[in-house]
Amino acid sequence: MPRLSQAIEGTEPPADPDLADPQQLLLVFMRLSASLDNRLVIWWMDGVRYGVVDAKAKALFGMKVGMFHRFFRQANGDYKLAMFELTYYTDLSSGELLEEFENPYTGETNRVTHVRLGPEIRRQTSHGLAIPENPMVHDYRSSLGPAMINGDQLWIPTSVRATIKFPKPTAPEILLNIYTTVQGRLSDALNPDLLSAPATLAFQNVLRWEPFMHMGDHPGHMMSRASGAKLHSIDELPADYLACAKRMHPKFIEDPIARLASLTRNL
Repeated sequence: MPRLSQAIEGTEPPADPDLADPQQLLLVFMRLSASLDNRLVIWWMDGVRYGVVDAKAKALFGMKVGMFHRFFRQANGDYKLAMFELTYYTDLSSGELLEEFENPYTGETNRVTHVRLGPEIRRQTSHGLAIPENPMVHDYRSSLGPAMINGDQLWIPTSVRATIKFPKPTAPEILLNIYTTVQGRLSDALNPDLLSAPATLAFQNVLRWEPFMHMGDHPGHMMSRASGAKLHSIDELPADYLACAKRMHPKFIEDPIARLASLTRNL
């Protein structure tokens, strides 16, 4: 089996990497999902959001996901990451950005709220993403691995589960159940000449109804599935995603590194 990289100062590559070891798994995960240096890393995905009632799923709208990161190794081997997310909901037929949504469950027309999360700091450990320093986050759990290997193909799953409780008493709680799997070549993930290996992404989540849908006590919930790839430049993003981002968040998409600069100066 190829030896792990010595690209990180002070890291000695084991003779036979054991991906059941949390620290070795973290190093491989960072090369595959992110980068061993602090370059821009974009998780781009395209998918569909579904409503689920009585175990029957109904496609409601498309979702175009962009997560923008820079990663910085810490003295204990963890990584701090500065990130923000821009996610857009789209019409299933035309692919156009949704402004209004014809809700099939209520018969109402809803004004759509798209997602801008961050910029914020997170910390990637060998056991998953550490709990955010945010008093609104409760019942937090995260996981990394175990790795799955078949020949030269490698999959590393991750998960985040949490409850978000807002200070405003009338604001609904948000339940997060997020599952992402990073996939690539084992030989790339262990290649000492690569700081960032090519990777694809698969995403699923389960969540309550979107607040903008005004579902009240209507039974059911939502789920999503999406897939995509790790990118390193906004020029690699698809034209349809860029069109949404330039319309909704032009300052963020114009220069993601600049938008993260205030968070990364001391990392």
